[in-house]
Amino acid sequence: MSQTTFPPDFVLDLHDLAAIILDCHAHLEGTFSKGQLTEILADSANLQTLPSHVLPPEWLDAKAHSPNQKRLTYILRQDSSRTEPVTIDNFAHPDGIKLSQGLELNRRTLENAFWRCKTFNTGWLIAYVAQTVVRSLPRTARLRARTASGYEMTCSPSEVMPMEMEVLPHQACCMAIYEPCLDIEPAKVDMTHHFSGFLQPMPWIYLCFGRDTSTDPEHSTRVAMDLTVQQIGGRGSAHELFALERISEYHEKVLPRYAQEYGELILSDTVALSLPAICKQGDDVVRMVLKRLAKVVNGDVNFCKYCGRDGVAKRCSTCKEARFCEECHVLGWKYHKVWCKPAEA
Repeated sequence: MSQTTFPPDFVLDLHDLAAIILDCHAHLEGTFSKGQLTEILADSANLQTLPSHVLPPEWLDAKAHSPNQKRLTYILRQDSSRTEPVTIDNFAHPDGIKLSQGLELNRRTLENAFWRCKTFNTGWLIAYVAQTVVRSLPRTARLRARTASGYEMTCSPSEVMPMEMEVLPHQACCMAIYEPCLDIEPAKVDMTHHFSGFLQPMPWIYLCFGRDTSTDPEHSTRVAMDLTVQQIGGRGSAHELFALERISEYHEKVLPRYAQEYGELILSDTVALSLPAICKQGDDVVRMVLKRLAKVVNGDVNFCKYCGRDGVAKRCSTCKEARFCEECHVLGWKYHKVWCKPAEA
């Protein structure tokens, strides 16, 4: 699949790769590609933008059967005639966003909504993209993982395996996307609901990097990369849009903040996608990521270290190397400061 020629000593930073994969996926994702956020509803049935009867039965059932599970709904308005892509910068509807009492609208709140939609039901697809990209590298290349805790490890491209389990999120989420049917009736809307984490555990997947040098999980040298942790309202330990953590920290500190694990961990060799349409979608993202990595190989590293966006000019004022979008520098600093070194005079 790859026409990129990687040097045999190429070193790929997994934190960079994760940011680039999510950015590429966001460009190609189709379910929410024309929807803009109009309301965030938390633990309530009091909608402000639409009549409350549009909420599905699952919304009320979740409270009845899982009284300790919080609930969140995002209401998106779609314009199917839209040609301009919806990004994080224009995700908020021009008419504004209605909020439940106690919620505050800021960049992080907007990111949570955007990425929760973009990563919905894509765990296997994005894990497939990451594993396929990594396995496109020369055997002699190295993968480098640097975590927010200051841990660093390197491994071979062959030392990546999917880990599967089930999780029950602490917060169930409903994403409702609607479009007014003005040609039929002014008050009529076409609406689709998407559910994440209601009532029962959901399948979960992440990638495991490295070779174990210890039988004690506490001392495992492996690293976990969870590219869809935002689907359950999660972030990495430094508030990244994904989780890249030492595997013990992922299971003991990061994941428990957002979900409860169920069942046993299943380690397999390859991420498999069954439906042809999903395979095509995954391969399209792989090709886009490989094109981006080809630019990195050629010395073009003008991408945001936080969100992965390409063509970014602003540099970190300390190291003079890492680049960030104007809005991302502060958000990405908690991780970047761990590895940032002052530029030589």
